[in-house]
Amino acid sequence: MKTRLLFIIFVLFFPYCTFSSVPADSLLRVLKIELARKGRYDRQMESKISGLRQAYRNSPASALHKKYDITIALFDLYQDYRFDSTFHYAQRLVELSIDLHDDRKLAENRLRLGKTLISSGMFKETFDNLRETNPRLLDLNAKKFYYILYSWAYSDLAKYNSDRFYAPQDLVKKFLYLDSAIALTQAGSFERLILEAQRKEGTLPHPSVYYEKLYKRKLSLHEEAMVATGLSRYRHGEEKIRLLTIAAINDLRTSTYRAEALFSLGKALYEEGKIEEAYYFLKQAMVQANTFGSRMQQYQVAHLLPKVAAGRERITERERERFLIYTVCILVLAVIATLIGFIIFVQLKKVRAAQRVIKESNDMLAEKNKQLWEAGKIREEYIGYFFSELSRYIIKLDKLKRNVQRRVKSGNIEEVLNILDKVDIGQERTELFKTFDQIFLKLFPDFVAAVNSMFEEKDQMKPRAAGALSPQLRIFALMRLGISKNEMIAAILEYTVNTVYTYRFRAKSKALVSGGDFEQQIMGIQLNADAHLT
Repeated sequence: MKTRLLFIIFVLFFPYCTFSSVPADSLLRVLKIELARKGRYDRQMESKISGLRQAYRNSPASALHKKYDITIALFDLYQDYRFDSTFHYAQRLVELSIDLHDDRKLAENRLRLGKTLISSGMFKETFDNLRETNPRLLDLNAKKFYYILYSWAYSDLAKYNSDRFYAPQDLVKKFLYLDSAIALTQAGSFERLILEAQRKEGTLPHPSVYYEKLYKRKLSLHEEAMVATGLSRYRHGEEKIRLLTIAAINDLRTSTYRAEALFSLGKALYEEGKIEEAYYFLKQAMVQANTFGSRMQQYQVAHLLPKVAAGRERITERERERFLIYTVCILVLAVIATLIGFIIFVQLKKVRAAQRVIKESNDMLAEKNKQLWEAGKIREEYIGYFFSELSRYIIKLDKLKRNVQRRVKSGNIEEVLNILDKVDIGQERTELFKTFDQIFLKLFPDFVAAVNSMFEEKDQMKPRAAGALSPQLRIFALMRLGISKNEMIAAILEYTVNTVYTYRFRAKSKALVSGGDFEQQIMGIQLNADAHLT
């Protein structure tokens, strides 16, 4: 890509560089750039023409020979540039020849006029001029051109007729006059080789051989355009397009509007299926034909351009249909994707709802498991401890029983009464509560602090000693252990039911939280999982 860009820049700044072995696509880009720059080349041509016209105006009316020479120079500049101006100066040369009373010049200028007419496709007028020309008055070069012009006229007439009856007759005459012209040229010259290349196909050597010989020579831009156009007739595909592109570039740089390279390029691109490119260059060829004013060129382009435009329209229609199909497919896919997405969304929503239910269930199970674990832990610790205490009390009662029995059997009632007096039920109850407090605080070491956090400092319940509970705290401790009925709490603590109710009511009324939340928070006090009672 970088190499091609450098080539294009090089060609634009050095227009006389060689085009050999340059890819066709790169040359087409150069041609498009040159089409945009053709005004620059036309201004150079106009500058030359303006100088000659000024010189013509400055010449005295009597200086006919000088005016004649300037008019020939203007004719030569205009002959490939503008038909109407070429025609004007061809007529002016005929008039000057008459004014100069020079029959030879008159005959030569009738040929110039005939060349101008045939370049615009005016066959009848061309043949009229040729018939009015006396070939005996012509020198070698003029007579050579006389035969060339006849050959040219019959060649274009055969292309125009393009039928089975007249066209073959026109071609026979074309080649007869061509042979006469070749006979008057110098062997090996550019003129001789370019004419020999026009010979009928089937003759030896093949016409392309002459073009190949010429293409190897050092040629002017105009000569190279002529040779490249001729050689392209015997080439195909990429090479044909490459040669015609070179010819078209050189035509633009020499302001040659009477040329077929641009039209042939558009036709070749059309045959290769490059419709868009063909349409672009054929439109430019029509501009070129209209600018020069050639009827033949206008006819050729006008005949092909609608076909290319129709092909271009078909391609556009197919692309439009393809785009419509793609659009419909995309819309269908979008709808399907939307439906799938909606289904997935609904399913995900269901899955998330199920996950929430499962999570809630798991949380509930975890809470239940925790509660069961706590209850199990409490039962384990309390049952174990109280079985131990119960065994101790049984042993103690058994000793007391045997001791009493022994004293009763011996008739020592005083000692029996003395032993029974030593049994202190209040002290035993105190020891029981003390034991309860110790076990509970090992299981719930933060219980006192947690309960008091729900009260203002003045209403907080302070135990009398460390490791003990106050009567009110003992009620809440039993509640934490799952004993919520006032009757059962009263039986365990040997309080009246009313006392238990009063303690609970006062606590709720003084608490910083609502009554329902107070008991929930009591139940939420955490168990010490590492607690072990010994």
